[in-house]
Amino acid sequence: MKELANISVYPFDLEPFGSWERALEFHLSLGLDGLEVLTAFDGTMGVPKDVVTAVHLPFCMDWMPLWNGGELEGSFSPEEEVYFRGGSSREDLVSNLRRYLFDASSLDPAYGVFHLTNTSVGEVLGGMKANGSRSVLLSAAEMVNEAVSIFPQGEPPVRVFFENLWWEGLTFLDLDLLDLFASSLNFSNWAFLLDTGHLLNTTTTCRNEDDAMDYLTSVLGGLPKEIRSRIEGVHLSLSLSGEMREVHDWLDHDPEEDFMVRLDRAWRRMSKIDQHRPFRTSACRRLLDLMEPDYLTHEFICDDIEDRRSKILTQRRALNG
Repeated sequence: MKELANISVYPFDLEPFGSWERALEFHLSLGLDGLEVLTAFDGTMGVPKDVVTAVHLPFCMDWMPLWNGGELEGSFSPEEEVYFRGGSSREDLVSNLRRYLFDASSLDPAYGVFHLTNTSVGEVLGGMKANGSRSVLLSAAEMVNEAVSIFPQGEPPVRVFFENLWWEGLTFLDLDLLDLFASSLNFSNWAFLLDTGHLLNTTTTCRNEDDAMDYLTSVLGGLPKEIRSRIEGVHLSLSLSGEMREVHDWLDHDPEEDFMVRLDRAWRRMSKIDQHRPFRTSACRRLLDLMEPDYLTHEFICDDIEDRRSKILTQRRALNG
C-alpha cells in the first residue's frame, strides 16, 4: 500500500514550500510515498510530472440541472459557472470532464479521483433532496461514458477512482445502487475510492473515534467482497460533526435570501460538516485490514506546514501503533 498526502496546484498550497520539489521532499521525510494532487479547472498549472503519484480531478457541486435541463440558480461569470455548475451547457460538462482527464493524463498518475455526487445550495442549507441518488448515479454514468468515448478503446486515459460523499450519489449505503452504477459504465478502467470522513457524514450517531470506527467497519463489512475489492483507494480522515448536525439551527428558513449569500453560507456549512481531522487511535488499522487498499491518502485541511506535519504524523502513528 502506498501512502500519499493531498495537496493542490493552487498557490496557497504550494507557496509555503517554495517549490514542488521541496513539497515532495517534505512529505517523503514524513514516511509517505508521494502526493495526490488536486488539479485546477484550467489545467495542471505547471506541476512537474515526477512529483505526482495521483490526481484529484476538479469538482463542481451542482451539475445536474445542466445535465437534465433543470432550473439554474444564481448568476455567475463564465469562470464561476465552471466552478459551481461545471460549465454553461450539457456539452460543457462533457468537454470539460474530457479535458480534465486529458490534462491529468499528461502527469501519468496512478489514478484520478472523481466525486460521484451532486448537491444544490438548498440541499446543503435545508436538508432537501432534489434528485435522488439513483438519478445522480445514472446521470453521472451517462456523462462519464460520453466523456471517455473518444479516447482509444473507449477507455479513460487515467484510471478513474469514483469517490463517495454524503450527498446524493455514491454513499456505499445502497448495494443495489452500487450494482446499478457499475453496470451502467461502458468502460473498465475504474475503481471506487472510500472517503472515511464522507462516510461518517452519512450518520449523526458518532461521538468519538471508537464510534466512528464501529460505524465504518459495520457499513464496509456489510459490502460484498467483490465490491470491497473494487475499493482500491482510501482518503483517511475523521469527521465527528454528527452532534452539530442534529441541532437543526442550520435549516434554510429564508430561500429568498440573495443566492450568493446563501452559497457562501453553504460553503461554510460544508467545512463544518467535513472536518478532515486525523485519527489518533490505532483502531483505524481495523479499517485498512478490512479494505486492503492499494493507496491511502492522508487527506487534511491544514493551516500551515507545521499543522500539516502534525496531522500526518498523528495519523501515521495511529496506523502503525
